[in-house]
Amino acid sequence: MAFQRQQEIEQTTTRARANMKRWGITVSFLADQLGVSRQYAWQAVHYRTPLSPEKAAEIERAVDTIIAQRRHMRSFGEQLRAARIASGFTLKQVADMIGYSWVGVERWEKNICRPKPGVLWHLFMLYGDSSHSIRPGTPPLVASAE
Repeated sequence: MAFQRQQEIEQTTTRARANMKRWGITVSFLADQLGVSRQYAWQAVHYRTPLSPEKAAEIERAVDTIIAQRRHMRSFGEQLRAARIASGFTLKQVADMIGYSWVGVERWEKNICRPKPGVLWHLFMLYGDSSHSIRPGTPPLVASAE
């Protein structure tokens, strides 16, 4: 019985972690939404700390709510960031691939400025979206890995 319970908790946290990756939700953002520390959120999502089934379900519900309300990607920059994270790239990796500094990429993601149209096209290609579908209320640019 205890083994089955542990498996259920692990499956719940694995689903939450997969959804976070797919939608580009950071552990920091989740922690802020749950009102807990980033360290605790990371440990809970990666199942490195004991969790009750109720706590695991609460974490999964929080991730589902963030996705449903698109809280993590309301602005253009937040969408770029979510797409980058969902693609598995760091700021430095993207900057190196498009010939800009990581600070420039970070400025786009923080809505300080916007990339030029040609650079935006390169970002779409890097993030796996040839249809250029980034706009408010849409999922990140990468396709699901399922």
